Amino acid sequence: MAYIPLMNALKTFVVAGKYLNFTKAAEELLVSPSAVSHQIKTLEEYLEVRLFSRTSRSMLLTDEGYRLYTSLDEPFKAIASAVRNVMEVKQQANLHIALRPFFSVSWLAPRLKNFWVKNSEIQVDLIHRNSAPDFSAENIDAAILWGKGEWPGAEAQRLIPGDLTPVCSPAFLKEAGRIHHPEDLAGHTFIHDTDYAPWREWLDLAGVEKIRCESGLIYDDTNVRLQAILNGQGIMLGCPLLLQKELKEGSLVRLFDLELTDYAYYIVWPDFKEPDRKTATFIDWISKEAELLIR
Repeated sequence: MAYIPLMNALKTFVVAGKYLNFTKAAEELLVSPSAVSHQIKTLEEYLEVRLFSRTSRSMLLTDEGYRLYTSLDEPFKAIASAVRNVMEVKQQANLHIALRPFFSVSWLAPRLKNFWVKNSEIQVDLIHRNSAPDFSAENIDAAILWGKGEWPGAEAQRLIPGDLTPVCSPAFLKEAGRIHHPEDLAGHTFIHDTDYAPWREWLDLAGVEKIRCESGLIYDDTNVRLQAILNGQGIMLGCPLLLQKELKEGSLVRLFDLELTDYAYYIVWPDFKEPDRKTATFIDWISKEAELLIR
């Protein structure tokens, strides 16, 4: 490619030619009017022609200046457009995924490198939250949600079971004493978030009606609830599939075999539009990762 001298001066000239005013050109270029004047003077000296004719009231392009301006205006617009397109494509390659912090730490994060290795052009932005997103109002491409598979304005595809059963630490169990039947949970500290429904559903499934699950400690983040029971603060409903490490090493124990099976983790996306390429790629990848786990 042939060397093009004075590119900054040429760009300055095009902007100055558009406004026929060095002050306005300087405002667009974020430089001083004297800097614009210096660039124009440098270009005129290089080309050995005058590009602007100046009077006390106005500034006009000379014939040479007009020919140069009309030759450069469209190419510089094309360059600016090309740069914008590249930036927009890069921005579009950012994949915004909303999900619970616990699922991110315990399941997704250890696997995410596998996605990036195969799709390095897609920048994954994990947005940690405990609530479902409003796809119509937020810049979120997809979400990984725990629930029963129904969210307004969203399509949902089941990933892995989110079965729940009571778990606690060995230290808590030793101090609590006898917990052999669901009825024995009465009087102990329940740890949960602001939604008591899963505890109520598990107790109903166990045939226990008189225990008040609304009491206890409320933490809206599962990671915090997990740390709380590891510290012996109480009993929580946990997903054995995502607590395999803690259950295997013995830092947690499950109290009963009975599991509430109405819940699962889902990959969710807006129902008012088809997933774009990057979102579809992620949905396909995470679905296959989930299949490997539950085989």
